[in-house]
Amino acid sequence: MINRAQFLLLLGSLLLSENALPHAPAKFRVIFFLDPECPVTNAYMAEIKKITGDYAGKDIAFEAIFPMQTIKDADISAFLKKYNAGISGRKDPGLQQSKRYKATVMPEVVVLNAAGLPVYQGAIDNWYYALGKSRPKATEHYLRNALDAALAGDPVLVSKTEAFGCLINL
Repeated sequence: MINRAQFLLLLGSLLLSENALPHAPAKFRVIFFLDPECPVTNAYMAEIKKITGDYAGKDIAFEAIFPMQTIKDADISAFLKKYNAGISGRKDPGLQQSKRYKATVMPEVVVLNAAGLPVYQGAIDNWYYALGKSRPKATEHYLRNALDAALAGDPVLVSKTEAFGCLINL
């Protein structure tokens, strides 16, 4: 049996080892489903960048998933770099993540809690309100509202909305 001091020393050495995670997992995970060829995705990239910047350092991990069969890693990197998105992106082989979270449109967002359960899914906001139709500016900020409530420990009052954009070919 080891004492508390030995345990802390062992834990510290594990955390400093090469195989250790650099930090604890985030309290929330935000997944954006995106398509570089979708005009709606492109239109939302400025807002996505603002959101990731506004919530930086607030225990939220952001990532982008690209659910297209033919996309290459270089295409993902170039797209995220073009918009200076500041988030990681990856392919969705076999559309596994799209199917898992039942994402059907790009852009669509899923917010997961630390247990991996969805607390919000749908549109980023209500800027686009129908296929090919948008307002001059958003009046409802669904993702921001969900993140604010979740971070405050409050229930997310609007946990599901309909996203409009380019279809994911499931």
